[in-house]
Amino acid sequence: MGLIRLLVIAALIYIVWRVVKNLLASPRQANNPPTTGQQQQLMRKCAQCGVHVPDHEAFSHNGQHFCSMEHQRLYLEHHDQ
Repeated sequence: MGLIRLLVIAALIYIVWRVVKNLLASPRQANNPPTTGQQQQLMRKCAQCGVHVPDHEAFSHNGQHFCSMEHQRLYLEHHDQ
C-alpha cells in the first residue's frame, strides 16, 4: 500500500511541475520574436505555373511574378499577342 501511495504522490508532483513549467514558459514564447531561421518570408505565386517562390527569388514584370526567367518569357509570349 505504501508503494502505491508513493507512486501517486510522485505522479501528482510530476503533473504539477509540468503545468507550472508550461505556464511559466508561455509568456516568454509569446514575447520573443522568431529567430532568423523561423521568420516568415513573403512568397510570390508564379503567373505561369502557380508555384510559390520567395520574394527575393521571384522575377517580376508589370506586377506579375514568375519562378524563372523561362516562365516569364513564356507568359509574356502567350499574353502579349
